[in-house]
Amino acid sequence: MLQTNCEVRKMNNYYKNKLKDRLTYCKDWKQSIDMYLANKEITKKADDEYYKSKPLLKLILDVYFIPFNIIRFLKYLRMIHEYKKNQVEINVLIRELDEQ
Repeated sequence: MLQTNCEVRKMNNYYKNKLKDRLTYCKDWKQSIDMYLANKEITKKADDEYYKSKPLLKLILDVYFIPFNIIRFLKYLRMIHEYKKNQVEINVLIRELDEQ
């Protein structure tokens, strides 16, 4: 079935708008993760400061929570992987939008 120029333009505009929406979502997600990582760093500094005077308690808690800390570390690695993947997706979307 043949499409008219008007239909093709509508399709291209629709596609371009969807790409813009996805780019906006990716940038919002990146900003949220940036805030999360900044807050996580503040929490880590506060914990380090608190446990400076309580090294034995820190050691006991670290040993007790080894399984939980391993799972949390793996989740962190996954989040960093997704963060880097999102960076690549943002670059690809920007290129796609520039080409159109």
